[in-house]
Amino acid sequence: MIVLFSTLSLVACSSEPKKLADDLSVPPITSPVTDIQEGSSTVGIAQATKERENYNIIKLNKLPKALSLKESDPKAIATAAFPPPDEKPQEGNFQRDVIVNKVAPNFVTVLVTETGLLDDSVHGIRTRVDFEASGSDGKSWKMVWIGSQYKCHQGRGQQDWSKKLCI
Repeated sequence: MIVLFSTLSLVACSSEPKKLADDLSVPPITSPVTDIQEGSSTVGIAQATKERENYNIIKLNKLPKALSLKESDPKAIATAAFPPPDEKPQEGNFQRDVIVNKVAPNFVTVLVTETGLLDDSVHGIRTRVDFEASGSDGKSWKMVWIGSQYKCHQGRGQQDWSKKLCI
């Protein structure tokens, strides 16, 4: 199982705007899926989908237009959508983790987590990106849902991962 964290804003692209809009109807997810084992069944996917409730939804159409939402490596797609900062912050304890969790043979969740941000309020941002297998070969993955959570500095909001914004 791999877990990842990241901070980004995205702008989406698709040659099929109607299809992209349909993809946005997937229910929200909340917390990282650390208790689901690789190869789990429909129950694992249902649990992962329910967890979307704990995340703020990031619409796929907010991703960069040049970003491919369908490739062979979910981790590569997620890190392209949420790249690390151009420059590692000179202060603080910045850390970036990327974790991939294969919930089922046809469903993968990637977590990009960045902590130690140079921000007065926000200590960290966790971005969750869900993928479904696409194509008959089972080697292509399509991004189907994105959500974010925040962890605040002491006195600026919640100390645990939450969809609540920091103050």
